[in-house]
Amino acid sequence: MGTFAFEAKSVAIEQPVGEFHLVGFADSEFNTNIYLMLQRALEFDDQDVELGMDTYHVEWCGQESSGYGGISQFVLKTNCAEITFSPNTAETLDGLVRLFISFQLSPSEHLALRAALTSIFEGSGCLVVAGA
Repeated sequence: MGTFAFEAKSVAIEQPVGEFHLVGFADSEFNTNIYLMLQRALEFDDQDVELGMDTYHVEWCGQESSGYGGISQFVLKTNCAEITFSPNTAETLDGLVRLFISFQLSPSEHLALRAALTSIFEGSGCLVVAGA
């Protein structure tokens, strides 16, 4: 697959009380076909650490294309995101190395997205905010 681009007509930012951070980009609000979902637990237990699950989770269009960590760089711009996956993750995602997602957000929605992504990628060093 190599590179893929899509327009996210729906960008979801959620934090269920005391559970996890979630950001989703989807081609449609309902009946999605193409999506990228990122989530990270608010706390990790010993088992999470042992299993390497003490980081963010990535899901690309289905649970069969998902895993923990694996983003080399996530560049957040005003109206798009450019994601580069690590070689191991690219294999899991059917060869997807780079993903371009365009979206239209208000300034307050963009700030909320930036805050959520900062929490999700905490400690990973992969988030780059363009123009910051």
